[in-house]
Amino acid sequence: MKKADRLAGLLERGNGYIKTGEALALGVSATYFHNFVADRNLVRVGKGLYKSEGAWDDSLYAIGALNGKVCFSHETALYLNGLMEREPFETTVSAPRGYNATHLRKRGIRIFQLDEGKYLLGKTELPTPFGNNVAAYDRERAVCDLLRNKGNTDVQIFKTAFKLYFRRHDKNIPMLMRYARAFNIEDAMGKYAEVLL
Repeated sequence: MKKADRLAGLLERGNGYIKTGEALALGVSATYFHNFVADRNLVRVGKGLYKSEGAWDDSLYAIGALNGKVCFSHETALYLNGLMEREPFETTVSAPRGYNATHLRKRGIRIFQLDEGKYLLGKTELPTPFGNNVAAYDRERAVCDLLRNKGNTDVQIFKTAFKLYFRRHDKNIPMLMRYARAFNIEDAMGKYAEVLL
């Protein structure tokens, strides 16, 4: 298969987005890739990330692709897990403690920093509304983060997310309680589970 065809395939699988690193991993030289970018009139989204002019602007994918250490959390994770009825007003991510997130804060992105063990708990990949996969917390972790941050969360968002989670057929209560135990909210989570189950 020709190099251009392989790159076009990457672009198609990425819903109009392509990363320099993915192209180089195919054995394509940096010069060839940059010629491909120019020939296709791809738009630079950020360092090492390009998109075709006709691709939807997927801000969540761009944030994740340009910041490999972040994981969508809290209300953004609830949204990606289908536990919110609308898109959140602000994007929220978690990162390992010590991660330099100044550039994200300047963009109005809310950051939570955790030690490595808690940062990795419940981390998975979820599709954005545009079909691109991003690192985000699973349903159970998102619900735990919601309870942990209850005082700073809109009451309606809180009630809706808990109601939607406990209605799901694919909820995983043992995992939910394991995460709750890790964050020392097992008793509080148990009370909500008892009422809503």
